Amino acid sequence: MLYVYEGFFLNLCVLISSLFVYKQLFKKEFSKYKTKKDSVFKGFLAGVLGIILMYFSIDTGVNSIIDLRIIPLMLIVLYSDWISAFVTVTLIIFARFVMGINAQSFSNVIFILFSWLIFQYISKKMKNRWVCILVMLGLSSVINTLLSILIPLTTTINIPLLVNYSIISILGGLISVYVMDYLIKSEELFMQHKNFAFTDPLTGLNNVRSFDRAFNEAKRRQMNTNESLSIMIIDIDCFKQVNDTYGHLEGDKVLIKLATLLKSFQGPKEVVSRNGGEEFSVLVHNCTLNEARERAEILRKIIENSFFIINNGTKAIQISVSIGVTTFSDSTKEMDNLYDHADQALYIAKRNGGNKVTLYS
Repeated sequence: MLYVYEGFFLNLCVLISSLFVYKQLFKKEFSKYKTKKDSVFKGFLAGVLGIILMYFSIDTGVNSIIDLRIIPLMLIVLYSDWISAFVTVTLIIFARFVMGINAQSFSNVIFILFSWLIFQYISKKMKNRWVCILVMLGLSSVINTLLSILIPLTTTINIPLLVNYSIISILGGLISVYVMDYLIKSEELFMQHKNFAFTDPLTGLNNVRSFDRAFNEAKRRQMNTNESLSIMIIDIDCFKQVNDTYGHLEGDKVLIKLATLLKSFQGPKEVVSRNGGEEFSVLVHNCTLNEARERAEILRKIIENSFFIINNGTKAIQISVSIGVTTFSDSTKEMDNLYDHADQALYIAKRNGGNKVTLYS
């Protein structure tokens, strides 16, 4: 029966290759918004895979063939919804009847339908993924055995063939789920690294790279529209004292809360970033120097009057910020000097005691 496992290896290669292709087609798998069209398409792909596996069926050498068409159905039940599973089942059944209408085809259809019902039920009831897979494929093999007894296609029941089918389907299922989980995890890590390339991991704000990109886009936009561009550089006053007194973990909580305030304050024309440490920035499109000063003063008061909860909710502290502001072309005449001029205004605000908004002049 070694040739049976040679055929199994070929089926497995087809199956794994198809999973890689599937993940390329569904790169946005982790989007919150999934449509029925997506479900139908996934079901269609799984059904096509089931048909391909039927085509690459394993010759057992005893006037019988076996295949892994049940694996795509199991995967679609585990990783998608009932709509996808229904489409998959429909395609596989249709393909089986196209191949011929006889006792064997009806036996196969009954097998697919009962396996689908078992997969749907077990996947909802069992929490442990690997035990769930073993139970699903084990019960599916039991159905296959019962059908071989109730609707015999030969004069004798081929016990070794039934045992080999059970082993092959369970091994194929376990390997397929492992590969699928690996691909999903790889995709998640890729998306995380992609997000972290432009997002500060602590606060969720834009990072320095994202700020540079937004600033360069603003420069190009200004050349076309001739609109003003303001920038606020925000720095927490005496933040080192917070870290020294309460620890860096609590200091991080302060940064996270400040980022939350900045997000809630952010207007449609503004880009908020964390530029490093306790320094943040706000780019404001089409905003004059006076308007930017007023916005900065409102923000300073919001932060000054906010409480920052630390030490597992047992301590509430207050902080203040200093803000340097400048605008192209009201106070800064060269766009490339915009950040430096705001930083100089921030330095003056800090030097004069902090908790101030200072304009560059």
